Amino acid sequence: MRIVHLVRNKVWGGGERYVADLCRESVARGHDVSVATRGIPDVVNNFNIPGLNLQKLPLGGPLDFISPWKLSRLIKSFPENDVILHVHNFKDAEIAVKVKRRLRKVKNVAVVCTRHLVKPAGTSLRWRRLFSDIDKIIFVSELAKNEFLKTGPDISPSKIEMVHNSILPPDAPEPHKGGDIINLLFTGRITPEKGVDTLIDALAQLRSLPLRLSIAGTGSGEYVGALKRRAGEQGVADRIIWKGFVDDIYREIAEADICAAPSKWREPFGLTIIEFMSQGKPVVTTDNGAQKEIITDGSDGLLCKPDNPASLAEAIRKLSLSPELREETGRNALATFKTRFSYQVFFEKITVIYQKALRC
Repeated sequence: MRIVHLVRNKVWGGGERYVADLCRESVARGHDVSVATRGIPDVVNNFNIPGLNLQKLPLGGPLDFISPWKLSRLIKSFPENDVILHVHNFKDAEIAVKVKRRLRKVKNVAVVCTRHLVKPAGTSLRWRRLFSDIDKIIFVSELAKNEFLKTGPDISPSKIEMVHNSILPPDAPEPHKGGDIINLLFTGRITPEKGVDTLIDALAQLRSLPLRLSIAGTGSGEYVGALKRRAGEQGVADRIIWKGFVDDIYREIAEADICAAPSKWREPFGLTIIEFMSQGKPVVTTDNGAQKEIITDGSDGLLCKPDNPASLAEAIRKLSLSPELREETGRNALATFKTRFSYQVFFEKITVIYQKALRC
């Protein structure tokens, strides 16, 4: 199968990780895969995958005429007649459908778009035209799908698919040997919507417990500075380790006893959560997004209220006071990952969607 991904973002994030893992697995299974990006080093360097064909395009949206022209030339050079154009936002979908129209008589180009957002669909003429030419839209959660459909967009139900995200993790490590200190971990972008401030406030309510919080991730200097001042004001600065960017996040996860993902916004999915689960770690996360589609509260993780330090603190306290509960929850989390979110399950579903799209 010939597959081309378009990746417009200037920074590396969950959506880009989704594409990279998909490319890595597709290449490993013998497919011919290309990725077109804007050429930003921080993004390109993460697509250093043997066998992957990297292309540079402007990817400037609806007024970009160069990208469709260059992409059409690339696809025409392929020996295969069937080509999947997989995009990850609707701006790139507009480029992809122009290519599809241009090559209609010489290639069977199918446009597949993964929707990584929780946002209603547009209903104007522009959107109706776009939706008519997209062959499949994959939503990463039921929440994302339902939010999109609430405006009643003019799109055939046969084009709608929902496939929960997955990741390609390393093997789960040997169980962490607990000591006197309980290691609490946050990983990801340090931005207001991720709830690190709530986590700091929750830590302040748990002074009687031997907790140490590691924060692995980066954010703006101004915002991280404000969080550090907050920790000082709350009297917990000496219990927080600011790791910054971490090359091997799974090494940090291996050392954790409890992992936290206290998002304030409605997560479209939450790759961080299944990263933790894939390593057999108990997770505390909020219940305001697709997290509820991943975690069964009290079984393979704990759910708490968003932007609520008391609710977050209570969940962390429950796990902190019981090594047995941490072990059981982590074991259940790993089992859930293997049965519901394994990459094999995910990739097989995506492959079937590709095949359906080519027949549209």
